[in-house]
Amino acid sequence: MSRWRRRRPPPEVLTSLDLSTGERPLAWAVDREGQWHVGTDRALHLAGPSGGRTLGWEQIERAEWQSETSRLAVVEAADWGEVERRHEIYVDDPGQLVDLLRERVTKSVVTTAYARVRSRAGISLVARRSPVGDGPVLWSYVLSEGLDPNDPEVLEVTHRLRQEAAAELANL
Repeated sequence: MSRWRRRRPPPEVLTSLDLSTGERPLAWAVDREGQWHVGTDRALHLAGPSGGRTLGWEQIERAEWQSETSRLAVVEAADWGEVERRHEIYVDDPGQLVDLLRERVTKSVVTTAYARVRSRAGISLVARRSPVGDGPVLWSYVLSEGLDPNDPEVLEVTHRLRQEAAAELANL
């Protein structure tokens, strides 16, 4: 095998992913424990000790790659007021997985909005849909540090922001 050709996941890895009909693996990486993490046209399949986790691209808030530490962090979009779930894997060679993450997560965003609540603190809203175009719009919110999701003013601004964003989407 040429040193320029990347090793594909073994068949047993691909069959363990429970891929949807027509779902295609596009990029992958092997972590330091020898577990395969596979990105497809529809989702990111993360290996894990309890069977792993499958995240549709629209379920990912962001991904961070640090080449100095070989750490890939994937952060899930959280429900209102919930803490974001973070997955960290260490891969010496991420291959094209980082590029695929950036492309697919970005492609899932259909609109973004920001509203100031007070001073410099505000709320960012992101509406996402599966990059393959199916499924509902998923809404995620990021509150500035110090904002309480149960504060009536925060709730009012968030409600208004979402109404405006939903109206914008309806006009597309």
